Amino acid sequence: MRPLIGITGALRLRSTDGIQKTKVSLRTEYTEAIIAAGGAPIVLPLATDESARATVSRLDGLILSGGTDIPAECFGAAPHPSCQYMPVERWLSECLWLRTAQELGVPVLGICLGMQVINIASGGTLIQDLPTERPDAQPHEGQGIGHQHEVIVEERSWLSAVAPSLTVTVTSAHHQAVDRLANGYRITGRTDDGMIEATEHEGDPFVIGVQWHPERCLDQPNWLLEGFVKAAGGRDTDKCAGILGRA
Repeated sequence: MRPLIGITGALRLRSTDGIQKTKVSLRTEYTEAIIAAGGAPIVLPLATDESARATVSRLDGLILSGGTDIPAECFGAAPHPSCQYMPVERWLSECLWLRTAQELGVPVLGICLGMQVINIASGGTLIQDLPTERPDAQPHEGQGIGHQHEVIVEERSWLSAVAPSLTVTVTSAHHQAVDRLANGYRITGRTDDGMIEATEHEGDPFVIGVQWHPERCLDQPNWLLEGFVKAAGGRDTDKCAGILGRA
């Protein structure tokens, strides 16, 4: 049976003729890529305490997807003019999905915004706009599917267990990045300009974040998503435990 992978979606709030019309949506690249990687995807609604626990208990893995920016007030920063902030309702929902998965021991993968959610929710900080705050950084976003660049993977990490090599080419589309890393996490991928591109929880539960978009890779199935789906299905737990020194 294919591992069941829940994926969070973008939230759009609008009102028409006085009627509130709230929509959760997800780019089809996510579901298509998870199917190609051997998983069975399901798009998640806004979380509540009750629905999150009932849903996550049935999942094999959770993906926090990409999207617009985390509201600055959620991490004590002043609004930045280059940001497009998501509704605070989505931020709260992402945090609840993450916390519930951690409590229940369900593997988590944060993609782009999802990696930033993991870091901020765990006590880290954020660079709100790379072009203005880190003008010497290489390009990290581009037109179309994004900007391709290399990431250097740390040895003895989960990523190193599934990556084809310790230098991988990825597709990214972000103007924000992790600044101060949250306690309990380690950096497992960087670009040569020093930007943090991948993080992993140092123990249990299994939580990994990547700043790039594996679902936008032109060659599917993607190695990262295949590795995550296998980990969610429990088929390579011993291998990863050994690599991370948990055996």
